[in-house]
Amino acid sequence: MGSDNKVVVIGLDGGTLSLIENWVKKGKLPTFSRIMREGVYGNLRSTIPWYSAPAWVSIVTGCQPGKHGIYDFFRTDSFSKKIVSSRLRKVPAVWNLLTENDRNSIIVNVPGTYPPEKINGVMITGLLTPSPDSMYTYPPSIKKELMPGKLGRYELEQVAVDDIPKGLTARYAPERLAEQVNAITTSHATVTMNLMERYKWDFTMVVFRGTDDVQHLLWNRMDLILSCYQKADGYIGRMIDRYPDATFIIVSDHGFGKPKKYLYVNNALYNAGYLKTKGNPTHNMQTLTAAFFEKTSRILFHILPIQKIARSSIGRKLILSSSAASSIDFDSSKAFYHSVCSRGIRIIRRDKYGRGVVDEDNYEKVRGELIEFLKNIRDPDTNENIVEKVYRWEEIYGEDAVNDPLDIIFDLKEEYGAQELLQPPQGLRSMLRSTSKLEILSPPGFYDWLGDHRRNGILFMYGRNIEKGKNVNASVLDITPTVLALLDVPIPTYIDGELISNAFIEKIEVKHVEHREKKLTEAELKKIRKLRLKL
Repeated sequence: MGSDNKVVVIGLDGGTLSLIENWVKKGKLPTFSRIMREGVYGNLRSTIPWYSAPAWVSIVTGCQPGKHGIYDFFRTDSFSKKIVSSRLRKVPAVWNLLTENDRNSIIVNVPGTYPPEKINGVMITGLLTPSPDSMYTYPPSIKKELMPGKLGRYELEQVAVDDIPKGLTARYAPERLAEQVNAITTSHATVTMNLMERYKWDFTMVVFRGTDDVQHLLWNRMDLILSCYQKADGYIGRMIDRYPDATFIIVSDHGFGKPKKYLYVNNALYNAGYLKTKGNPTHNMQTLTAAFFEKTSRILFHILPIQKIARSSIGRKLILSSSAASSIDFDSSKAFYHSVCSRGIRIIRRDKYGRGVVDEDNYEKVRGELIEFLKNIRDPDTNENIVEKVYRWEEIYGEDAVNDPLDIIFDLKEEYGAQELLQPPQGLRSMLRSTSKLEILSPPGFYDWLGDHRRNGILFMYGRNIEKGKNVNASVLDITPTVLALLDVPIPTYIDGELISNAFIEKIEVKHVEHREKKLTEAELKKIRKLRLKL
């Protein structure tokens, strides 16, 4: 491939192949149908765990999480909810490598890109951007162009903060949530296509996040989920038609399915004595507030501007501080489940964190106990184990993993999800019959998702040199090296992924190079130190 080639990567967050194949058969998704006939498609294997934060960063770096250092939406070196940022990423992203090789990029709405980086081209950050008041574009002047009549209105979503408004809308006005998601997709697609028209580019990447939201919250409304896939399908088709010489790669960070029950991991750790709380979690103020909110949520949804309240500075602080962690007595505990999207347990080492009751000399003993504890959790209705596999962090991330990975990672059987909340799972009904122990398994309740992640996402590729009608499977690690090879840029040897070679008609030449980071000036290092202090 020559240096004049163009590559477009389109992310469909949570895109699920079984759904797409079913709707293609019914004639509902014409663009995906076209790609399946004239391109390649298959499963895209996600990271372990298969959650958005590590998976998207692996997609844009070609590295497994132990190298790039992003394991969750929230920092794993903290016991409170501190949102990760692009500054924590320890390896270059594809746009950094392209900039070094004089290629131009347009990057829109990719999770984990805030704060934006200086690149050849344009970057508008996505999920994990703190607020619309943040400086979320590079160059900064682009932000002023994000309005109707110019580049178009740009919708930002906020992790955790938007969860309550979205959840209530899904419950009490599901059609409205689908409309909101489709409006956001339109926003991001419009801005992206306008940028592609006005700026020089070799590589463009945009992520449509709404499919993740509707599958989490509206799994019982496949008609509404279909409408969101159709909206994305339409824009993907328009981009393909507008740039017929480009190579298109459509990916997702993971797939989706329906959990029949949720494992309340912190409840299980509490019952077993590994986790201690500041009060009785069956009747403390946080639990009572959660139960009250559940009972009054319909009224509150209809009379209050929920999203505006949640996005206010006070609302944001309240939401981020009211997680399960707020009721945990870390000084007396051995371990806790980090977050709903980590599938990881942190052992609280006193020698490492200055808290907890686990010392370095009994760390492995406690870790071994916890692994056996997880392996033996059973569903009382079936008497079957629900944990598929348990890993020590070094088994999947390597001994040199950066940014303090969680101590234990686990997979659940597909019909189960995992929840971090430390409270009776069924609200008042659970509280009225609760004893000194908390229920650990529950069908999806008020605070749980109706749909949850599966490991396999989607891979669709379309272009002049792409095979036709062929099934091709790959890994999230393979996207960046494939983009680099298509743009005739050497692939750094530290990258874990490989070129998806069986997708191409004519062989793509692969060049490798030892990558060395550019040395920063003292002024740049000083600026970085100041930014870290602010974090």
